[in-house]
Amino acid sequence: MARTPEQFKQALLDVCQTRWVPGTYLEEFNRNNLKREGARVYALEHCVFAANFPRWLANIAGNCPHLDVRQYLIENMFVEEVRDPTVITGHYESLVDFAVALGLDRQFVYNYRGSDITRWRMGYCEWASKRHWLEGFAAITASEVSRGKDMIARMGERAKSSRKLWASLNLSDKELAHWDSAEEADSHEGGHGDMPIVILQKYAKTQEEQDACLFAAQELLDVYCMWADQIGVWAFQAAGLKAPSLDGRRKGPVMKLAAGERQIA
Repeated sequence: MARTPEQFKQALLDVCQTRWVPGTYLEEFNRNNLKREGARVYALEHCVFAANFPRWLANIAGNCPHLDVRQYLIENMFVEEVRDPTVITGHYESLVDFAVALGLDRQFVYNYRGSDITRWRMGYCEWASKRHWLEGFAAITASEVSRGKDMIARMGERAKSSRKLWASLNLSDKELAHWDSAEEADSHEGGHGDMPIVILQKYAKTQEEQDACLFAAQELLDVYCMWADQIGVWAFQAAGLKAPSLDGRRKGPVMKLAAGERQIA
């Protein structure tokens, strides 16, 4: 039986909360051990991801038959690539400004294509965005929902995109402008953290459709958390700190053995 719209919303939020519980090593570094050298690792890799994000919105829009959904996706792409009303330089360019403020060379940031794990994350997003539009939409927007006002109500300030996170780096207003625009886009009423839920409630009508959306969103966030754990480890190392171990960070498969098979100790 299909969930009610409210039940489906809460199920989506439960899935998106897995971004924050138990948390990633990147979040641990940024909130508790932040140093400029480690922040550079995140900024460089995130610039690559942000440069490609609008392409995945476009893939979904190209496969979606519903005008209202395409309008939302195109509006999101417009803010990302044409004109972000909250910054002068543009949404992506403001992120590059942040990276440069941390000491990175601007042209190097433009030319950089990402570490292996960032390319892997982008490969997943490329594939997910070309699935049935509804599943692709649930996957690609999961990261925005995880920073929306409903998630902030659950998790507090840690779920908000905010310049406050970077306060100890003593950067200028211009250098932190990207995080003001990210907060404005995702964390307020009717923003990019809210609207995906409304759209999914409208179009995921059957239990099968709802389950598929929940699985796609969970898959995206599993990929994100693996990425953020590795980026976090590199951030600790770049900052000259002891990095946490990735051993045992992810659970292996629980297998049911065929008759006659035995587990080797």
